[in-house]
Amino acid sequence: MSSAVSEAVWIDVGMWSGLSGKPQPFTDVECDPPGQPLDGSPAWRNWALDHLTKVAAQDSWQPGRYHFTVERRDPSGRPLDSLAHGIWEWAG
Repeated sequence: MSSAVSEAVWIDVGMWSGLSGKPQPFTDVECDPPGQPLDGSPAWRNWALDHLTKVAAQDSWQPGRYHFTVERRDPSGRPLDSLAHGIWEWAG
């Protein structure tokens, strides 16, 4: 069965820059979708924060304020729908 939606869920991350006062592109985190369906934006936000905490600790991200968007993408990488977004403070 072919699908127009990638099975992965992406977390698009921007890091706040003190000079510009807005998030600058930082990284994209590709994740396996959760084992069970999540209901609504708050559940997706919590799911994303769990993933971001693990990745930030593993990759030694610098402390700071990050903006994130959880999204599904088509196979070419274009965003199809936004599941959640938010601001996250990483203390390192």
